[in-house]
Amino acid sequence: MTPPAFEHILVLVDASEASLRAAEFAIRLAGQLPARLTAVSVVDTDTLRKLMSVRILVEQEVHEFESELERSQTRHLDHVSQMARKAGVQCEAVLGKGVCHSAVLHEQKARKADLMVLGGFHSSLTKMDLNAREHQIILDEAPCPVLVIK
Repeated sequence: MTPPAFEHILVLVDASEASLRAAEFAIRLAGQLPARLTAVSVVDTDTLRKLMSVRILVEQEVHEFESELERSQTRHLDHVSQMARKAGVQCEAVLGKGVCHSAVLHEQKARKADLMVLGGFHSSLTKMDLNAREHQIILDEAPCPVLVIK
C-alpha cells in the first residue's frame, strides 16, 4: 500500500475570508487522505511592542490589544476546530505569539507538518500589508510544500 502523500497538514488561521477558505480546504484534504491537522493562529506581539517602543501605544494599551487579539484568534481557532469536528477530522488548535512567520515555521518544524495551507493574498501588497508580507515570508522559508488557497 502506498503511504499518503501528506501525513500532517498545518493551516494558518486568521480573520480573513481567504484563511477560512484555506481552513475548509485543509479540513477536507485531511479527511480524504487521512492526515493529522493542526490549525495555527498567531498574536502579533512583535508589532505591538514596536508600536510601544515608538510611543504610539503605551504599555496598558499594548496589554489590552494583546488580550483582545488573543480572544479574537481563539474564536477563529474554535470555529475551525468545530468545522473539523463536524467533518469527522481531529484538529489540534495552537495559539502562537510573536512574529507570525517565525511562530508558524516553528510550529511546522516542531510538529513535523509536511504540508502547510495558507489563504491567498496579493503579492503586490507585501510591502504595505503585514499579513501579505508574513505569508510571503512563510512561502519563501517553508521547508515543506505550501498550498495557497484563493
